[in-house]
Amino acid sequence: MTKAGQKYKCNICGNEVVVTNAGAGELVCCGQPMEVIGEGFDCKCVAC
Repeated sequence: MTKAGQKYKCNICGNEVVVTNAGAGELVCCGQPMEVIGEGFDCKCVAC
């Protein structure tokens, strides 16, 4: 299960994402589960 604010990284291509809406399941990229690399938002923009 993902939680809002978690940061994920693909160990294959290096793609990174930040979860904005929590949900069930796991994030997958390049056919592999993505790795949690941190918590919290660094961005100070209105959208985050």
